[in-house]
Parts: sequence; structure tokens; C-alpha cells
Amino acid sequence: MKRLLCSVFAVLFSTWAHAHVPPTALADATDLYAKFDELLRQRQAEGKLPTLKRPKDRDLLRKLWDHEALIGAPPYDASDQDTLFFIMAKSGTLAKPYVQGGPSLHDEATHSMAFLIRVVGASQPAFADYLAHQSNVAELLRGSGAKARGGVEKMLRGAAISLSDRALEDKNKILLVEALRTSGPYLAQSVSLDRRQAMIDLFVPLVGQLPVPAQESLKTFMEESRQPTAIYSVLTASSARFAVVGFDPASRSFSAPAFRLSGSNS
Repeated sequence: MKRLLCSVFAVLFSTWAHAHVPPTALADATDLYAKFDELLRQRQAEGKLPTLKRPKDRDLLRKLWDHEALIGAPPYDASDQDTLFFIMAKSGTLAKPYVQGGPSLHDEATHSMAFLIRVVGASQPAFADYLAHQSNVAELLRGSGAKARGGVEKMLRGAAISLSDRALEDKNKILLVEALRTSGPYLAQSVSLDRRQAMIDLFVPLVGQLPVPAQESLKTFMEESRQPTAIYSVLTASSARFAVVGFDPASRSFSAPAFRLSGSNS
């Protein structure tokens, strides 16, 4: 029995200690986004978008939003950042037409938003580890911190707006809240304490409006986001790679999507 327990703990520790972005994630993501671009062209020629209602579309979209397959699990480090930034940029582009769509696209928009929150959150420890090995950190971060924080604030504010939307189905609220629970604190902790509290306050009145399974998860997100010491600060230092929150490397400016579901009645 002792030997069996030791073996189990060894396996668990090994799994935890070596968790990263899956080794095939970059190749898989590249292939999936290429397939999506082709499918998108086909659907746009029909005046439509790929949706979860069509079996062919659904299979591809589910793979694109499979966070376990594409972004894996923590801990992340600098070796993961290129893959994570690539997926962020691509998933941000994918999300735009759905977020800007009407109520008929709420399912797709919510999946897109939830995936983005997860991948942006995952990128923080990866980029933080990268910065830890750089000698010119101040130069790398100069000028982009405030704009990046603004992007994060818009992302979280948009999530709150979406959760308050009465037209959003419970299944989508649960999906979005679970993404906030697991990755939202990393985003919130990249913002100053006073502004962070103001953002968290947006979610407080939403707890009672959520389905029961999501209420505790949202409370967990808020509690962990209130921690006085940021676990990671990468989003205060986002560079041109943060295309997902609208960073334009040419103008060094942000135009982060607010993630408000178009056509909502909150």
C-alpha cells in the first residue's frame, strides 16, 4: 500500500510539475485556425458565420475553444509564451464577428470570450517568467503598461456587462464565470488596487442573478482578485504581442474589445 501511494503521488507531482502548453499546441492551433479561415470564407460567401448549430462548423469551433487541448494547464513559463501569444492573436480575431453579432450568436460569442479570458490569463505567468530573465525590463515595459491595464479593465467590464444581460442563457453565464474563476484573478491583479476594487464591485450585484452553480465561482473570482499582492504583473507590461486586446504595434495603441454582446438587453 505504501509503495502504491508513493507511486500515485509521484505521478501526480510529475503531472503538476511539468504542466505546460501541450507540445503539439502550436501546430494544432495553426492547423485549426487555417481551417477556420477557410470555413469563414465559405460561410461569408453565404452571408453567414460558422455556428455551433451546424455539425461541420460545430466540430471545428469546439476544437478551437478547447482550452485544455490548446493551452494546457499551469504552471507556465517563458517556453510557453510564443504559443500562447499566437493563440491569443488568432482567437481575438476569431471572436470579433461573434461578439459584434446579435442574440443568435450568444453561444459563439460567450465561448469566444471565455476562451480569451483563459488564454490571456495563461499568458501572464509565461511572460512574467520571460521578464524575469531579461536585463532591460524597464525598456521592455516603457509606455505600454497603462494602455494594457486599460485593455484588461475593458475585458473585465465587458464580462460584467455580459453576465448582466437577461437574454444570456444560464449555460453561457456558467461558462463565462468558470473562465473568470480560473483566469480572471490574473487579469484583475494586473490592475492597481483601487481600480481593481472598482471593477470587482461591478460583479457584486450579479451574484444573486446567476444560476446557483455559478454563484460560488463568481465569489471565488472576486475574493482572489482582491488579494493585495499581484501574483503576476505581465499585463501591466504587455507588448505588441497582446494583439488580443487590440494592441497595434505600429501606433503602440490599444483598442480593446469591451466584450459586450451585441443586441443585448441588460
